[in-house]
Amino acid sequence: MRAAILLSAALAACQSAAPANNQSAAAPTPAAQPETPVAAAERLVRARVRQGGEVRFAESRAGTHEGVNVVCGAYQQGQARHRYIVVNGEDVFVEPEMAAGEMPRAISEFCAEGGRA
Repeated sequence: MRAAILLSAALAACQSAAPANNQSAAAPTPAAQPETPVAAAERLVRARVRQGGEVRFAESRAGTHEGVNVVCGAYQQGQARHRYIVVNGEDVFVEPEMAAGEMPRAISEFCAEGGRA
């Protein structure tokens, strides 16, 4: 009989140590989501032009050209608006670094609606 009382006390102690029903265990942290092609391109462009101040993006579009991923868009930095192209998540082309007339030709070739995925 004494063993039953000790066992009951021990079980009661275990139950009181358990979390209350209104407390939930911490939810597992979800795995980081992979970066989208547009987010990756904007990160690369921002790194490339960081010396010029704040950068705001517009018209960013992801697509493909001859099977290669391409992101085209524009960014505002200060009072200037420039266009950019990121090819395969690696090569960054920004309008201020290109010769006059090169960006319009590149946009036409790589970013035309017909070449979009």
